[in-house]
Amino acid sequence: MTQWPISDAVEEMPPGLWIRRGAPPPMFSMHRHDDVEINLVLEGQLHYLFGGEPLTIRAGEIAVFWAAQPHGLIDSRTGDMCWVHVPFSMVLSWGLPEAQTAPLLSAQPLITHAPELAARIAHTAERWGEEVGGSDPGGTADAADGPADEDGAEIALLEIQAALRRILRASSRARPEAPADGGGSVPAARLRQVSDMAQFARDHHRSALTIADVAAAVHLTPSHAMTVFRRTAGVTLGEYVTMCRVAEAQRLLLTTSMRVTEIAEAAGFGSLSSFYQHVSAACGMTPREYRRQAR
Repeated sequence: MTQWPISDAVEEMPPGLWIRRGAPPPMFSMHRHDDVEINLVLEGQLHYLFGGEPLTIRAGEIAVFWAAQPHGLIDSRTGDMCWVHVPFSMVLSWGLPEAQTAPLLSAQPLITHAPELAARIAHTAERWGEEVGGSDPGGTADAADGPADEDGAEIALLEIQAALRRILRASSRARPEAPADGGGSVPAARLRQVSDMAQFARDHHRSALTIADVAAAVHLTPSHAMTVFRRTAGVTLGEYVTMCRVAEAQRLLLTTSMRVTEIAEAAGFGSLSSFYQHVSAACGMTPREYRRQAR
């Protein structure tokens, strides 16, 4: 039976390079951290609450997402899994092509069925843990306290970068609607602006947030901010704020007994009609039906 997180609070965790192979780590609350998270499921299943919506990752699948969205493991089936967390700032420094970086800024995980690739990366990841070092976010050390040697750590980081690029390439092949790679890379400064805007939206979407507020947070004009965000993230700033509000509403519907009117206000919707319109469109049913069916 699915076990929801004990607490519906969202825990802020520091970013860090972290590798784990084996059973899922215990999670007692929703959490978020400024990392790109890679989940490799070789056997079994993982059941998450991601951004307020249930998410299942099955055997042979690879999930990649920016972990700044609130998420928590609500159930897992016994099996073989591997997790890799890479600080978002590190990913930005790699200067990946735009077609590969844009999906990482999406509000939804990128899930690809690639069992052979998942098995190959998970096998190599065991060595990364020894060379780079890292510890369980829950406190259990899964690798050495420090890297075995600088050369080994440097090689491991290059291999982690290559693994992420292979995953993103496999995902684009599995999703033919994905934009073709034009060969150019997004400047790190622009990616940081977009990620900062997305972070600001997530932090303030519960209030009466405007495009001007988000643009001012990164010292851009509203028109420039909207253009940069849409070109990089693939959605408009307004759409992204709405996605954050819908995700928060879904989370509250599933993890609290708050009334629908209270949830609409807490998630940042300006009116009950707007709340019903956007949540119903995202869930394919009314908020009450979504809560009843999920429970």
